[in-house]
Amino acid sequence: MKALLDDSRVVLVKDVANYARTPPYHPAERYPEWPNSVVSLEDNPAYRAVRQLFYYLQLDRNNYDTLKWNPLGDIIRPGNVVVLKPNFVSHRNLGESYGLTDTDGLITHGSVIRAVLDYVAKALEGTGKIIIGDCPIQGTDWAKLIKLVGLDEIKEYFSANFPNVELVIKDYRLGRAIVRYGVPVERVVDTSAECDYHEIDMRRNSELIPLMKGKYRFGVSQYSERRMSAAHTPETNKYLMHKDIIYADVIINLPKMKSHMKAGITGALKNFVGLIGHKDYLPHFRFGSPKNGGDEYPDGNILWDLMWFFFHCDWEQEKGILKQVFIFSGILCAIILRLIRLGKNAETSIGGGSWHGNDTIWRTTLDINRAFFYFDRRKQDISMELSSDIKYMAILDGLIGGQKESPLSPTPISSGVMMAAFNPLAMDSVAAAMMGLNIQKIKQLIQGFALQSLPLANFGLEDVRICGNTQVGCINEIYRQKVYMRFEPSRGFKGFIEYIKEFDNS
Repeated sequence: MKALLDDSRVVLVKDVANYARTPPYHPAERYPEWPNSVVSLEDNPAYRAVRQLFYYLQLDRNNYDTLKWNPLGDIIRPGNVVVLKPNFVSHRNLGESYGLTDTDGLITHGSVIRAVLDYVAKALEGTGKIIIGDCPIQGTDWAKLIKLVGLDEIKEYFSANFPNVELVIKDYRLGRAIVRYGVPVERVVDTSAECDYHEIDMRRNSELIPLMKGKYRFGVSQYSERRMSAAHTPETNKYLMHKDIIYADVIINLPKMKSHMKAGITGALKNFVGLIGHKDYLPHFRFGSPKNGGDEYPDGNILWDLMWFFFHCDWEQEKGILKQVFIFSGILCAIILRLIRLGKNAETSIGGGSWHGNDTIWRTTLDINRAFFYFDRRKQDISMELSSDIKYMAILDGLIGGQKESPLSPTPISSGVMMAAFNPLAMDSVAAAMMGLNIQKIKQLIQGFALQSLPLANFGLEDVRICGNTQVGCINEIYRQKVYMRFEPSRGFKGFIEYIKEFDNS
């Protein structure tokens, strides 16, 4: 997987900011490599863009536009197990209560998955296995998510056209929740499947270690501290991944181009957080506000602290009357805070680490990527050498992106962008620039390039090269030529990571 560390290329393709609407999302043009394929009367920008991404990556360049073109043949071998990791965060836009029903900017679109599937199957040459899998949030209705993406129709098409290649769709969550009125009122944990998962221990290689001085309490919204405190100590930092994922031959990361309430942006790096079976292995913040050593939310008054105390008590309860009492008490505090007009500090949406002062989530994000890429299958442990057992690439879906209170309540933005890369840091840096954000303020990026042990790149930000059907060749040219868009960050990041005006006046 040397390409991961050394290949600084990012392919950037612009196309129509729209998606085909009819599963299984056939291409709108007849291509030489698919002479017998069904051609749709409906435009399919995603299929066209995926094909262009492979072309600009110079994959199987000599056979391009012929029957023999097999762009993923250098990455995938017949008989391989290939995992596609989309962004399947939820079956619905959680902003429904205030009018946001769009899902195009929420999840990786089915037409992107269909296009990638075709070329993966071609590379497998009739033998092998493809897994489409993710761990959405605990309240996601998996059946509704499958319907939204059109995966049943895609699978039916796939079985008919590639009968000897196994296609499996998997929900990798070990924990789910019963949700009423947008609030998880009961958690259901599946312990029977835990044997199919493996704890990868980053130990003192974890980026969380500098935070473990004195008293510290890591947390993630809506989950108890119990599993978290056991997984993350000064000596052990464990992440739970399914064996399908860590023992696959190839993983193709299919992130969505979105702002993120806790991390600023979500892309290839953050999409790997969805590899973890139990969400309470994932430090998202340290409990409390800066005045008491936390980064869960900004400093506030006594009522603000009391509100979060009640919510924390709620998270510790799996179900029952006591849980209901704590939920009600927290909501009552929130209502009073709004009534006395305490401005943004009355916004519960900037709790849970959803603000620019979060110094925890970027560390978790980098940890997970390093845990995956440096896991030695033979030793069943982290190695100081990059794994040679797995191949990786990322394809980012940004035809329609998500902004504002993303990733769960995104407002759609017509971006018209698709990207591909072999390095997630390089990809996410270009994505952040194209979103009109200041890369220097996105912690998982700037700290990712600064990693001393278990690095994710042997090159710097200034070495990232852009190719494709655009005129920019590096990140600085995105700003200089003003080809970026104006993604609006979430409330907790607004005014802290956009440097659009600075670039406009340069």
